[in-house]
Amino acid sequence: MALNKSTQELKRHLKGTATNLENTAEEILKLASQMNDVDVTAVLQMVNRLYSDADQLKAYADEVKAKRIVRAKPL
Repeated sequence: MALNKSTQELKRHLKGTATNLENTAEEILKLASQMNDVDVTAVLQMVNRLYSDADQLKAYADEVKAKRIVRAKPL
């Protein structure tokens, strides 16, 4: 059985947000590499947090796909 519309939308939003977080992490790394006096450790910790959050959102999207998370009705 296919996912209902609101659950499909949830999955799409989770994956889209994860992609946005990954893209933001990449941009931060690019900007940091062009700056002087950058605290590399702090930047890497922030980027790592973004990638971790993106991975968690992807895991939620996989749970939506497997129908372990279902949105009952549209918001």
